[in-house]
Amino acid sequence: MKKILLLIGSLTTLSGCVSNDMSDLQAFVKKTKATHKGTVKALPEFINYPPYVYNAQDIRDPFKPVVDIEVAGGAYRGPRPDENRPREPLEDFSLDSLRMVGTLNQNSVDWILIEDPDGLLHRVAIGHHMGKNYGEVISISEEEVALRELVSDGAGGWIERKASIALSE
Repeated sequence: MKKILLLIGSLTTLSGCVSNDMSDLQAFVKKTKATHKGTVKALPEFINYPPYVYNAQDIRDPFKPVVDIEVAGGAYRGPRPDENRPREPLEDFSLDSLRMVGTLNQNSVDWILIEDPDGLLHRVAIGHHMGKNYGEVISISEEEVALRELVSDGAGGWIERKASIALSE
């Protein structure tokens, strides 16, 4: 019963919205057409460019090394890390996580004190290794320790790179 009453109420409401008098709409459209004359601009002239032929097969691949080590000099003869030597404890850490906290001279041997991220102190002398890039200590001063690292060049060779750790305040 409720559904029937709802349906009758909806139809009654909608019947009030129906009107066939559209004179106001027709007057508005007539006025708008009289005052606004629409003009369409002409299309721009199309310029026909000659096609470009891309010949990439004659250009060096940007993702390959400039000098091919195998072709340039036969077998690679540059520096290499010694894979057979035992790894030292400080080689488990990156250089930026290590801190130089002091120097020490014991039996005419200069040592530096390096603190690892775990807070442990290590004595390091020239020839010791530290860092993830096969860093070898090459000089020690009271202000810093200098290292020579071996970094892969991505083509089977190695590049020597200088690095250092300064004394922390």
